[in-house]
Amino acid sequence: MIVDMTNIDVVIGIDPDNERSGVGVVNKRTMAVQTVKATFSELLAILKQYQEAGTRCAVVIEGGWLRTTNWHTVPGMTARKAAAIGRSVGMNHQTGILLTEMCDSMGLRYDVVPPLRKYWRGADGKITQDELQCVVGDENKLPRMSQDQRDAVLLAWVYSGLSLTFRSRV
Repeated sequence: MIVDMTNIDVVIGIDPDNERSGVGVVNKRTMAVQTVKATFSELLAILKQYQEAGTRCAVVIEGGWLRTTNWHTVPGMTARKAAAIGRSVGMNHQTGILLTEMCDSMGLRYDVVPPLRKYWRGADGKITQDELQCVVGDENKLPRMSQDQRDAVLLAWVYSGLSLTFRSRV
């Protein structure tokens, strides 16, 4: 688990998914941002690349399983739909848990954190592309990205200790 972020140069945020996880990489010194969607094997290759380069990095994994939800009690939801959602949520959680095991086995510093509080303008309070661009500033020209990628970048940004105040206009 991460105790001290002062000796870390790069923070890798991961929003786990059973097919392609969102990955956000933030260099704490330069404030440079990178993002990709990666399969589990691609994600492990990314982590290995940073490790082999000797980069002082830390991994922050969004642990949706740390928060309890009541998605199965939505009125009008069929048992089949609830089972499908439950299966998908469980697979995503297992991906995150396996990532922690991989970080342990690779000797990488990591932390598992609950999803960040949702207070942005997007659906369900999620951060929009424009809002994230304003947070990371105009010097980081972000590509169009999925919600998983935006969440991963936001996670890496926050755990890098960088400010969430807007640095440019929407």
